Amino acid sequence: MNINFDYFKVFCQVAESKSITEAANQLNISQPAITKTIKLLEEELNTALFYRKHSGSFLTEEGQNLYNYIKPYYYVYQITHYTLHYLN
Repeated sequence: MNINFDYFKVFCQVAESKSITEAANQLNISQPAITKTIKLLEEELNTALFYRKHSGSFLTEEGQNLYNYIKPYYYVYQITHYTLHYLN
């Protein structure tokens, strides 16, 4: 599998919202698609990124480490997307 930025976009959204349902709503994609993306990312990285409870999805230690690394790039992506899409 080739990880692309969309996987990290989904990962960051779930990490921030702590909810697959909320992430799906915010990204305008289905809950099964979110779950599948997270599962594929976890398989590719060979580690669990989230632990799931009835109250939400929470980062594991490995997930928190990945989030800390990916977040700055995701933030730049969001700003760039906004600038190019809404200001032009």
